[in-house]
Amino acid sequence: MALRTIRALLTMLLLAGCTTMVADPAETAKWQILANQATAHFRVAPVSVQPVAGHNSAYLCREGQIRLAIRAGYVRFRLAHELGHHVLHHCGTSYAQELDANVVAIQALQLWGLSETDAVRETVVFLLEVKKFQGNAQRPGHNVCGEAAALLRRYPSVPDPRLRGDRTCAEEFGGAKS
Repeated sequence: MALRTIRALLTMLLLAGCTTMVADPAETAKWQILANQATAHFRVAPVSVQPVAGHNSAYLCREGQIRLAIRAGYVRFRLAHELGHHVLHHCGTSYAQELDANVVAIQALQLWGLSETDAVRETVVFLLEVKKFQGNAQRPGHNVCGEAAALLRRYPSVPDPRLRGDRTCAEEFGGAKS
């Protein structure tokens, strides 16, 4: 009886894990090509990109893998940000590492054809959308409003991308843009 229960649990875990994977080879190849371009540009080891369902992307440093949430929007930024962690050899997460990964993400977005202004804007808009989606629930090492404000301070020529009347991250942006 116990053996059947263990087998059933293992089967359920295996099936649950498989539902998060996205197996489309063309989708995987599309994002892998961009990752390869960036790793060559930054002169770091290649990284494997594994598209997954869900809302959270992650860099798994010990595996040399990026789990890329391809159905959650802002996929190009998500890839660029996780590549930032790879380029900077981050294992673990901290606020400082998130800030640094965002800067590398902007450089990767520029490599893929965006202007600096558009790359910064895409990054800040993504962070604002995360704040709207998650509210005050923050993933470990993250402060999305702080990250967005820090980028606007770092790139002072980039205007605040919020629409008129949008108060998202208003307190943090108070010192970043007038």
